[in-house]
Amino acid sequence: MEKLNVVYFSSISNKKVYDEFDDCIGKLKDIYVTTEDGYPRAIGYKIKRGSETFNYEFKTIEFAELDNGNVAIHAKGGREILPRTYSYLLSKHLIGKEIVDINGKKVIRVNDLRLAFVAGELKVVAVDQGPLALGRKLGFAPFMKWLYKVTGKRDLESMIMWEDVESLEMVDNNLKLQIPFQKLSKLHPADLADILEEMDAKYRAKIFESLDENLAAETLEEIEPKVQADIIQALSESKTSEVLLNMSNDEIVDLIEEVDEETKEKILTHLEEEDSREIEELMTYQDETVGALMSKEFISFNIDVTVSEVIDVLREMEPDEEMTYYIFIVDDEEKLQGFVTLKDLIMNDSYSKLDDIMEKDIITIKVDDDIEDTIEVSTKYDLLSIPVVDKSDKLCGVVILHDIVDEFLVPMWHKKFKRVG
Repeated sequence: MEKLNVVYFSSISNKKVYDEFDDCIGKLKDIYVTTEDGYPRAIGYKIKRGSETFNYEFKTIEFAELDNGNVAIHAKGGREILPRTYSYLLSKHLIGKEIVDINGKKVIRVNDLRLAFVAGELKVVAVDQGPLALGRKLGFAPFMKWLYKVTGKRDLESMIMWEDVESLEMVDNNLKLQIPFQKLSKLHPADLADILEEMDAKYRAKIFESLDENLAAETLEEIEPKVQADIIQALSESKTSEVLLNMSNDEIVDLIEEVDEETKEKILTHLEEEDSREIEELMTYQDETVGALMSKEFISFNIDVTVSEVIDVLREMEPDEEMTYYIFIVDDEEKLQGFVTLKDLIMNDSYSKLDDIMEKDIITIKVDDDIEDTIEVSTKYDLLSIPVVDKSDKLCGVVILHDIVDEFLVPMWHKKFKRVG
């Protein structure tokens, strides 16, 4: 027999376990692990003897490969235990379950687990989602190897190291020192959105509850509207308030249009009075018009304000990058007069008035203009954002290029490619 330092869970599951006296104490049904140390570490074993199941811990456990390819299990110093409160079972919480491939930015299903002795302790070091893992589990791994060899196929194994995955089941909210889903929380909101769209619905709200409010809001804005609605409906009241507080009002309008009346009321009750008024106004505009697409979040100053005053306000505001593409200048009646850029503010003296340095030749669109006309204007003049004015030329919103692409061009391209396909 050859001692093994690395084994697959499928190769030891349901195998007999022998003690130091070479007596069979039962079959290994599962392994208890804890995730306190990062890697799932074995802390107990579920053993079935006859019709009864017992929980054991061992001083040592060893695996050896027999001549027929099977794995023998020998354990010493065994005693019955009560499983820890914060422990998990490999077959219950990992095998056959969804898990997130962080580097691949996708949801995968675990077919098998690779276990290894690390510093004398048995730990899960990798997950296998490949076809050979299923072959091992179902008992026809040799056939799978032969089939792949004669057909010239590759990717028989698809191993992902544990540090590159995030379990959706093995998350202990009671471990206060551990941040749930901390690997997922480091992803870009767009990548996290893609993962959540693939994920089983029961995990989505659980993950959203663990995200900080900024990441949660940014991620929600990247998600398909139907999935957005499902997430909001499942969130707690407190988390709903946090997320909505960090979303732009035009995004909230898009969300409201996808939910039922009950969820709509839930959303509106968590908004400030001013935000509610803005949202109600945005909802009055017809689809395919600028008003339905514009954002009410923009930066504007009076023409008599100085450069230093603007810079002081911007430092205090810490606005999003999109809001600082152009800083709009209005008169005492809120009518649009021009704009400045951050470069203009940096290059001019601090005491200069905006009226003296602003660009007066400004491209605008009307609130009831057609979106297609807006796309044409944006493309023709290479604008990152376009100010929206009403009939009196008062500044009432802004259309950002990012929103044009997301809300109009991407769906149009999808339809076009679908027809071609």
